[in-house]
Amino acid sequence: MIECVMLDTLPEKANLILNILWDRNHPMSVTELIEALKEEFSLNCEKEEVQDYLRFLLASDYAEKKRKGLKVLYAALGSEYTL
Repeated sequence: MIECVMLDTLPEKANLILNILWDRNHPMSVTELIEALKEEFSLNCEKEEVQDYLRFLLASDYAEKKRKGLKVLYAALGSEYTL
């Protein structure tokens, strides 16, 4: 299980999705995020639910949407930076 940073301004599941994006540090598809939520947090989420939280993260400038061919991938903003 990954170590989580919980932001007070985000719903719990949005926080978990953002933590997965930070931890994996590469763009991920909705399907990959659903699998990661199940693996890391034992959460069974529907595709539409994850997409809703991703739209929230995009609108709040915590994540960005990228296209790779026909695939839509999501990444945490600033994830390309390393300390």
